[in-house]
This record gives sequence, C-alpha cells and structure tokens, in this order.
Amino acid sequence: MAPRPKVGRLLIDAGVLLDHDVHAVLDAQSRDGGRFCSVALRLGLADERALVRILSRQLGVPGMVVGEARPDAGARDVVDRATAARASVLPIRVFNRTLTVLMSDPADAALLAELQARTGKVLRPLVALAGPLHRAIAEQQADAPAITLEPRPVSPDIPVAPLPPESTLPPFAIAADPTPVVAEGPLVLAVDDDAAILRIYEGIFDPSRWRLVTCGDGDAALARVHTERPDVVLLDARLPGLHGFEICRRIKHSDALRRTIVVILSGAYRGWQMRADLLQQCGADDFVEKPFDVDRLRERVEALLSSRRDAARTTRSLVADALRELNAGLMLLQRGDLDGAAEALARSAQADPNAARPRFYLGKIHERRGRTFDAMYEYERAVSLDASFFPAIKDLAILYQANGFVQKAIEMWQQALAVCPEASMRNVIKDHLVRLL
Repeated sequence: MAPRPKVGRLLIDAGVLLDHDVHAVLDAQSRDGGRFCSVALRLGLADERALVRILSRQLGVPGMVVGEARPDAGARDVVDRATAARASVLPIRVFNRTLTVLMSDPADAALLAELQARTGKVLRPLVALAGPLHRAIAEQQADAPAITLEPRPVSPDIPVAPLPPESTLPPFAIAADPTPVVAEGPLVLAVDDDAAILRIYEGIFDPSRWRLVTCGDGDAALARVHTERPDVVLLDARLPGLHGFEICRRIKHSDALRRTIVVILSGAYRGWQMRADLLQQCGADDFVEKPFDVDRLRERVEALLSSRRDAARTTRSLVADALRELNAGLMLLQRGDLDGAAEALARSAQADPNAARPRFYLGKIHERRGRTFDAMYEYERAVSLDASFFPAIKDLAILYQANGFVQKAIEMWQQALAVCPEASMRNVIKDHLVRLL
C-alpha cells in the first residue's frame, strides 16, 4: 500500500497553508502536542472547513465540520458516554443497522471493530478535527445537543435520475409576523431561592399579560427549562444545586434552547466588568444587580423580547434572499455559467444555512469540474440538512461506489431506497443492491 501523503504537504499544495505556517504548527505540536490540523485551527492559520476537506482527501473518508452537523434523536444513546469520551467518538445518526460517527482518526481499525462489537451496528466513520470534536463530545455529555450527516458519488451501474426541475420552484410565502404576545402572554421562569424575591416577581408580571412560573433550585430549574421551554429565564446566580452561571451556559450551548432569553440577577456579583464577563463567557442576554428596580426589570425583559422578534423577522428576510439567490443560481447553471451559478448558490447557502438545495447544486458544480472531494463535502452537507433528500442520497451512493467504498455505497443505496419517491427507480435500486450484495 502506498504511504499516506503528509497532511502538511497536502495543505501547502492546496494553498491552505504556507511553508512557514507548517513549521509553526510543527513547533506548536512538539511543544504542546495535539493533531496537526487541530493545532493549525487553534493557531488561527486556517478555517475548520478547509482543514476537514484536506483530511478527507488524505484519508479517503468523508468529513464534516463539527459545528455544522445536525443531531439525530437517539444516536447519542447508542454509544455509552464513557466509551464516547475515551475514544473521542461522537455518534450522530442511526439508520437501520448503520451508525454514523464523527472520529478524529477513522483509520483506527481496532477502534472501529470495538465500536461495532459494542453497538451491534455497521460503523460509518466521518473524519472531524480533534479539537472541535472533543468540545462537542463534552457538550453532548453535559446537555445532549444535536447532530446528523452523510456523503456522495458517480456510477456505472445505476442510471443517474434527472435533477429536480430547476426552471421553476414552488412559490415561497413569507408568513405574516406572528402575534407578538398571544392572549396568555410570554412564559417567564423566575429562579431564586429567596421566597420574597419570587413574590416580587409575581407583582411585576401581570397575569393578564404574562405567564409566570417559579423555582428555587438550580437542578430543578434546568429541568423545567427543558420541559416548559420558557421565553425568558430570570436566573439568580447563587442557587442550591446547579449554579446559575452553569445553567446559563447549558441553555446557551444547547441548539434547542439557545434562543431562550436569560437574565442573570445577583447581589453578590457586581460591576460592569462582571456584567461584561457574564455576557461573553456564559452567553447571558443581560445582567441585573440586586436590589433591582421592578419597573426597569420589566421594561428590560420587554425590550429583550422585542429584540428577539425583530431577529426572527430578519431571519425570514434572509430566507427570502436565499430563495432568490437559489433561483438565480439555477438559471445560471442551466445556461452553463458555472462560476456565476456557484457564486449565487454560495450566497443562497450563506443566507439560509439550513437549506439543503444550494449545497446539493454546489456539489453538482464541483462534480462537473472534477473536484470529487469538494463535491462529496457539499453532498454530505445537503443530506445532513435533509435526510430525506433523495437526489443527494442517491448521488452519495453513486460516488461512494465509484471510489471503491462498497460497504458505504450499499448502506447509502439502502437509505436511498427508503426515501425513493418513484416505484420504477426503487425497483432499479433493489436490483442493483442484489448485485452488490
């Protein structure tokens, strides 16, 4: 077997790093340890996406930026927490008998065999940078966040189905602004171990306009945030059980909860420096010293809610922009203007990072240009954003097969079969799977 090319050389050849950057990384490695690409990321010499692409090229395994993945409910329970932490493995998706995991070294055959024996699943490893991966594993074990993924390919045996219609797209309707506050009002969770403070909150928030629930314990407060999903949490810093700062961190590090408004209140911690630290380090939306002015606190909460609604309107506007750029990109693609199409589709993906279609068509452009690994990356993104997106799943299966990843191709064809919308194509895929198996 030919020796694996050095990742530093690949990064230089791709124009991601310069010679002196590689020497800086090697010096930092010898001094502090760590994997090459994670050290390069820590030093700010390259962004995570570019580093993952080169690692994927070096190992011949699809890759994923950790922060851009989306979680599969239940995947994290397939691998026990102790094993995930020890082996630096992040489980992200279960599909039938297949388990997709993020790993910093997907070439570790012994670890793959151990995981397969422990889980009873067929492992599909995706490469990720060690630093971000370790942080994501720690966050998942602390709060159970979320992630998902997959990859892509060009085949001999299966006819490539035509792309979805590109000239016309379903009309996009932007819903009218939601009613700012429904009759029962925003839900406020007030957390304080002082019963007198909780009574003050009851006087501040008129029940005709607000819904107020109270709690006096840190652990119970975090549980209620998960179950009741309040709009606002008024959080005392020093609580029995979990500290208020840690509760705030967990809320803001959770994909499902991070839009919750958190105001930390304290009589022990004071000063503008403390306020700045809490907003930056814990992600708090505001900090209020005790004793506080009741009218000013209510006004501050109302202002934060109004700001969140404005942000939601901005998001809807960005989605509309994304659709316009998508349409423009598809028109340019039909005319054969690959450069113009790629620019428009990139703007669409930037405006709506959760949209799968721009990523899919960017993958098509890379494929036409012969950039196999870049195409794989974009197809992976598309399927991670929409696990039922048949064209992207099918093309991933084709590309896996064309590049010799037979077992992964089989699993992807099985997934494509599960979501295929046409009976005739399902029969073709079934016949092809029989031949592969």
